[in-house]
Amino acid sequence: MANTTNYNWETPDDTDLVKDGAAAIRTLGNSIDTTTKNLNPQTTTGALAYRSATANVNTALPIGTANQVLRVNSGGTAPEWATTADQTPLTTKGDLFGFDTADARIPIGTNGHILTADSTQSLGLKWAAPAASGALTKISSNAFSNVASVTIDNCFTSTYTDYLVIINNIYAGTTTDDILMQLRYSTSTQATDYYGSSYLVPYTGSNSTIQTNAGTSFQISNNIGSSTYRSTGQIFFSRVGNTSEIASWRGQLLDEGDTIATHFAGKANVARTYTGLLFKSSSSNITGNITIYGLEK
Repeated sequence: MANTTNYNWETPDDTDLVKDGAAAIRTLGNSIDTTTKNLNPQTTTGALAYRSATANVNTALPIGTANQVLRVNSGGTAPEWATTADQTPLTTKGDLFGFDTADARIPIGTNGHILTADSTQSLGLKWAAPAASGALTKISSNAFSNVASVTIDNCFTSTYTDYLVIINNIYAGTTTDDILMQLRYSTSTQATDYYGSSYLVPYTGSNSTIQTNAGTSFQISNNIGSSTYRSTGQIFFSRVGNTSEIASWRGQLLDEGDTIATHFAGKANVARTYTGLLFKSSSSNITGNITIYGLEK
């Protein structure tokens, strides 16, 4: 008997008798049936077949369960269905993907922080406060009400070279009181050697000047304002917060009541490490707000 090339099915020889035809056809049919079954072993919907180690015999792989994926088994010999673990390390709103030797979580940062490259971090990134670049950094805001004086300590440090002091809505019990300023060092008040001048320009009438010569304080203006018409202004300080320097300042003030614009500049002619300020009026209590900013070096 002859056999087929691929599946070795037995077929009649050309010289076989016709009477043997039925048996030969039956033998061939059974061979085809067996081979077909071996190649299609699946018995349920969705099942797959894959080649087994035996030639012309496939193995059935039943359909997996919902959300499973097809993968190669750990031995690398056959496919299998598997339930994968969650592939994300993220756990919290705002988390980001990072990577070192595997996927990793970068937790959400603090409000206002920015994502920054940092090779010292295990994932190469970190959240950090944005670096200042010539901008003003708020150091303190100091509101005061009906006090003899307001002292602001530890607002000047070596972190900055220059500072901006905003005077907002300041007034005194006596409208025509002088506004006086002194510097502080450690917990002491500098009470000597103030020099400078103020130039007062009213909206009407004559201009005037104030000179401070070896004073116990620096006189900014001679008209602090009232609760109805207050004074506002700003002072730029240089050479404060650093070791043994002679502090200097320049600024402007507006008395809203009499509309007097005051321009002033001065210095404390004693080299110290100045760390703070004191404001007061010449005879009565004061109210207002003073905010201090550092200007990035």
